[in-house]
Amino acid sequence: MKTLIFAFALLGAAGTASAQQYAASDGYRVCATAATTAGIEAARAACGAVTAPDFSTLQINSESELKTLEQRRDGFRVEVQSYGQCVTQLINSYRRPGAPADSPVPDQAACAHSWAEDQATQIVRQFGKACIDYSNRSMMSPDLPPYDGACYPSAGNARG
Repeated sequence: MKTLIFAFALLGAAGTASAQQYAASDGYRVCATAATTAGIEAARAACGAVTAPDFSTLQINSESELKTLEQRRDGFRVEVQSYGQCVTQLINSYRRPGAPADSPVPDQAACAHSWAEDQATQIVRQFGKACIDYSNRSMMSPDLPPYDGACYPSAGNARG
């Protein structure tokens, strides 16, 4: 009996050791970099690549520029939503009869989707910061018309 309990304990420990490893990021559990990279490569064949616009050094100087960049932000959010739907289809394709049950692709693809969602979040934040900066400058500068519009998508937005 003790041998049987020991065997189950050993199997449980082995199962835990092979479980997907997570890396901490700002207090959240996220996929490890290696799993994310593998997932992006696995999803690329079925879903294409997701390339985020570079808003990291964004400085908005006019309301027309703000509207153009807002459209790029929203377009990227729609692209990430479509990518997520494709990744879901990829994951579900491994749930059909005859599919390899031990394939790492579904977990890796989920990591790729998580990464893409994070990219969309970063774009929204970067645009929002630049928009608020523009709004503040427009209220203080006689050269800019005052801008007091929204800088972030509304929570009730159907696009995500």
